[in-house]
Formats: sequence, C-alpha cells, structure tokens
Amino acid sequence: MADKLMKPAVSLKKSLRAPMPLVQNYISSTRIGVVVSAGRMDRAVKVRIAGQEWHKKFRKFFPSPQTHIVSDPNNSLVEGDVVAIQSGNRTSKNIRHVVHAIVAPFGRPVEERPPVLSEKERIALRIQRRLEKDVRAATKGRAVSKERLRIARKQGYEIPSLEQAFRNVKVTDRLEAEKRKSDAAEVHAGQVGEMAMVKQRKKDTGKETKDERIAKEEKYARVQTVA
Repeated sequence: MADKLMKPAVSLKKSLRAPMPLVQNYISSTRIGVVVSAGRMDRAVKVRIAGQEWHKKFRKFFPSPQTHIVSDPNNSLVEGDVVAIQSGNRTSKNIRHVVHAIVAPFGRPVEERPPVLSEKERIALRIQRRLEKDVRAATKGRAVSKERLRIARKQGYEIPSLEQAFRNVKVTDRLEAEKRKSDAAEVHAGQVGEMAMVKQRKKDTGKETKDERIAKEEKYARVQTVA
C-alpha cells in the first residue's frame, strides 16, 4: 500500500523537473559605463567603468577606471554613449561582456540606430549558433552533439539543415582567405616599394647598387680574361 502511494510522488517529481538547457547560463552582473572607442572593431566597443582606488600613503581615494571590451552584436553604439553592460557573456578570448541597454545616447537618437538585442534574443542567438555547431559536429560522429540535437528536437527547437550550418562557415573562411591574400599583397608591395626607394636613393647619392656593382665586376673579369 505504501509503495502505491509513493509512485505518484515520484512521477510528479519527474514531471516538475526543469528541461536541460542547451546553453550554459553564467552568473552575471550589470554595470554602467561610457563608450570610449567605437567603430574600430566589428561588433565590439571599449567601455570605461568609473572606479576608485584607496592609496595607503596619502590615505585617500584616487580615480581608477576599468576598460572592458564589450560585445555589440548590431553595432548600435557610438563613442560617448552611456550604456549598461552585462557580464557572463563570453564571445571570445578577450570579450566577456555584452551591451545590455543604452542609458543615455550621444549624437544620433536610439530610434535611428540598429536595436540593442534583449536578453531573450541573445539567448536565442546563442542557441541557434550552438545547434549549428552541433549539426556540423554530428556529421563527424560526435556523440555529445547528437545527444544535444535529440534534446533540442524534443524541446521543440528547429534544427538547422546541413546547408544552413555550413553556410556561415564557408562565408567566414572565404573572408579570412581574402583578408590573408590582401595582407600578403600589401606586404609584398611594401617590400618592393622599399627596395625601389633604396635603389633610387643610392642613384641620387652616386652610390652603386648591387646589380651595378656585380655587372661592373663581371665586365672587369672579362677584360682580364681577354688580356
């Protein structure tokens, strides 16, 4: 009799269990700062947070601001904006904060800029990217990715197709290849230009270049051989 009464409690406990999250949620905090650099990096800005530091010798507080590289997914910020940033959103090695809201805009009004992503939109974007990575990894036989895709399908998420999962990767690889090619061309052009400038400077000062010196030595050797 006691066993029969305990069964509904166990099933109720299982039904109330929260579903497994597809992306990890970190502990976060919100701080207010000023954008000191914008437009130099794609989807990233520098935000300065005001702070103070106690000096033992003078026994008083001195300004000690902190500067963070903050993710700006839609390039919504300009230099001078007062913004709220949220920690716990690591997008790269040096970026651990994301723009949460614009407190006081500088210059253009907020209505004329791309909107700042809300927390729900950021989580949805993270889940979409996570599923695309799992689709790519599942093609290589990764068991963890297959299990996560099964859980996502069970929770009602739309699983991206193989073409969608590899589309952004191909675009990124193509852009990186073009950038490497252009950088190499610029370096080569710089070296060639520097060599030409050195040759021209030697001609202007009356000094012989390496090619002229070799040609002169070969001519002198031929004359000695004939003699």
